[in-house]
Amino acid sequence: MPVDTSLYPDNWKVIALSVKEAAQWRCQCCGKKCYEPGERPEDLTRSEWTADILQVHHRNHDTTDNRLSNLMSVCAACHLNLHRGRYSSVSEGQLSLW
Repeated sequence: MPVDTSLYPDNWKVIALSVKEAAQWRCQCCGKKCYEPGERPEDLTRSEWTADILQVHHRNHDTTDNRLSNLMSVCAACHLNLHRGRYSSVSEGQLSLW
């Protein structure tokens, strides 16, 4: 699913990095340790290692609300789950593939 970067502030990368660093590169939903920039395990396929890339989620789903209290670091699977239903067409069956 492509991300519309026009919905995010110019300094989004800096904001997102600070959220991930504050969480010590762990998913705040499931606790999984995710990869830091530059880390890429050689023994995993692209789909396997991209599942462990940390993302930043807006708790209220408003990409203009970038207060730190509204942001959380999440792994790809948890991020999909958080958007399931009203905000995404991801099904429970698709999530079970993770």
